[in-house]
Amino acid sequence: MAVARHRHFGRAAAAVYVTQPALSQQVRRLEDELGVALLRRTSRGVALTPAGEDLLVRAERILAEAAQARGEMDEHAGVVRGAVRVASTGADAMRLPEVLAAFHRQHPAVRLALRQASAAEVLALLRRGAVDLGVLALGTQPAEGLAVTPLGSEPLRVITGPDDPFPAVVVDLESLRGRPFVLPEPGTALRETIMTACQEHGFSPVPLLEVSDPATVRFLVNAGLGVSLVPASWLHQPGAPVAVAALLAPVPEHAVSLLAAAELPPAGRLLAERLKDAFELGGQA
Repeated sequence: MAVARHRHFGRAAAAVYVTQPALSQQVRRLEDELGVALLRRTSRGVALTPAGEDLLVRAERILAEAAQARGEMDEHAGVVRGAVRVASTGADAMRLPEVLAAFHRQHPAVRLALRQASAAEVLALLRRGAVDLGVLALGTQPAEGLAVTPLGSEPLRVITGPDDPFPAVVVDLESLRGRPFVLPEPGTALRETIMTACQEHGFSPVPLLEVSDPATVRFLVNAGLGVSLVPASWLHQPGAPVAVAALLAPVPEHAVSLLAAAELPPAGRLLAERLKDAFELGGQA
């Protein structure tokens, strides 16, 4: 699984704390035992064969079942340990690392794994059991087969460069007509929310720049390359200075949910409750 994820033996070996020759030897033994090639070695790394793709899906499920079994035995023993795997986009859970750090301090025996990915990748990881929890703004993306718990929503704010201040602390979205925009990438829930809000005011923003990383958005806006609509929590983090204004009602909001694919292990249920509390008390996590 490590080689499949990193597509490179050296990086995979470092991730699982073994030497590269030892990892290569283990993979070759596995291929010999199964009688099929799982990986194609190339000058730039490795690629999965069709057999490797099939085995990766099954391996993720097998390890998820093993983690679930260990969690159930821990529950019988009355201890909190095991592992919880979480996936999120970089834009949808600004305080997630902070929540995970606090959880780790309280439950050091629980191993935590965090993976940042696109929204589509987060949903795919959940469905195949590669992660236990997802923190994600869904938008119109279907979430069939997943348990979805709304965590809350937050208003969008308008930002522009510090040398281009707004005439008031509250502005009409209509006033942004014709301005160049820094927009989230297509396919994201935030992009959908912004496009819908602008179209309700009779215009579609011109996306000269399409990025979803909060720090990059602020840097580009600070440089005068466009205006942007961002979740309020993005402005709670350090970043390039920008001018900020609220929007006249109705204010578009960015809604985030907690997703789970199957029955969670005890540590997973505990972390899910911690995430719900963090959103309720502090807004966007």
